[in-house]
Amino acid sequence: MAEIVSLEELQAPDSAALIFTPFGLGGPMPAERSVEFLQRLVADCELASDVAEGTRREFDRLQRLFAYGLLEYDIFTVVDDRALLVMEQALRERFVQWCAGTVTFEDANGCEPPVTEDVRTYDDVLAAVKKVGRRRRRRQQRQPSPRWQLKVGSTLIDFNGMLAGLRAWARAASLLRGQRTRGIEHAMSNLRNAVAHPTGYHRTTPVEAARTLRDLTEFINQLWGHPTPGGRLYPAPVERDIVVMAWNDEGSVHMAQADALRDDTGADGYVYLLIRSASRPGSRYEDAYWSAFDARFETTQFPSDHLWGPGSRSDALAWLDSEQPKGDTVDYVDRVFMLRECDGQVYAPMRPEVAAGLTGEEQRGTWHSVRADFPEHAFAHVRGLNGTPDAHARTGDCGSCAAHHLGSGSHDQALRAAEDAIGPVTPRRPPAVRIPGSFFWPHRF
Repeated sequence: MAEIVSLEELQAPDSAALIFTPFGLGGPMPAERSVEFLQRLVADCELASDVAEGTRREFDRLQRLFAYGLLEYDIFTVVDDRALLVMEQALRERFVQWCAGTVTFEDANGCEPPVTEDVRTYDDVLAAVKKVGRRRRRRQQRQPSPRWQLKVGSTLIDFNGMLAGLRAWARAASLLRGQRTRGIEHAMSNLRNAVAHPTGYHRTTPVEAARTLRDLTEFINQLWGHPTPGGRLYPAPVERDIVVMAWNDEGSVHMAQADALRDDTGADGYVYLLIRSASRPGSRYEDAYWSAFDARFETTQFPSDHLWGPGSRSDALAWLDSEQPKGDTVDYVDRVFMLRECDGQVYAPMRPEVAAGLTGEEQRGTWHSVRADFPEHAFAHVRGLNGTPDAHARTGDCGSCAAHHLGSGSHDQALRAAEDAIGPVTPRRPPAVRIPGSFFWPHRF
């Protein structure tokens, strides 16, 4: 029989929860401060106003329940597990909104005409999947059976109504985005399955539960078309400012806000360059490759554009005052890169429009078109194609890295694959300007 405790005992803080503080493990922290700290951990987890009501109510309940982990530590585990189940609920409710009353299935084998079913709830969707699956064509011997797939725009996908099918639908409908996050979604699905079909006892910390709630917030908002500013999973476009870069023959490289040109530091022997960059000093977007800028190759982690230079400080300042360039915003996930492989060497990624502007000699070799969030991911994928056979996919989503392979072949073939993904490409030939002596990207042409 379960132990019966008094109201006073139920209201007593759990000592395990008190050791979690804003500065890490320590404490114990006073209960009054601990309950405030726990609430602040998830206070800014806010759903967009157009999120479906059922999903919103479930999420609000978890957000409120989280603070009660102060009184019972296992509540953090309950919140964490339930949040993974709400992920599937959000997908179901968003699917019903997306299909707007009907779902269409087509036979990939061409044996049967398309089938359209009316749906109002997700139970109707599951019933439609089963109904279509039972359909059989009276066919002659050796004629293939129908292979029913869900029509999503101009795409057909396998769809059984379960979590994996919902994820495939959300990707095909462009509701979920980012190649790096594709792997995280798969991991979250595996965790959800472990919760739905448990095999043992487990406990979750408040830090882990808070992270899951934050990830769930981003996931749900992205499903409804709202990326998260500064998000971990589905970030909104980042702001770029005008940045000056300066270097000298001794290998010293510096970056600063463009207005730093107005400070006469008396430094001699430096060459100056003006670019538009998200990795300005003080930015939250750290870029390990900021000093490897190249106007022709994608060598910085976030997109950077050449504006002026190289030249002297006075000329850079004169151009800045004359042109008065402005910052902008840029989306850095799901970018398309083209990479050249020639004479056993894989070169740094390029934007398709820059690759389209290359000369005939520069187009030699095998080319690859890859969708990835960062240049280094595209590069690692292409380099991996020459490793263990079949370790990296040569078409579609790669199961070994955060990349989607669009196509390979000649320069023209790879360019067509890129255009199939992003539309017509206008050739562009930027100046051959770069910061010399890059350790990260030594091979360019």
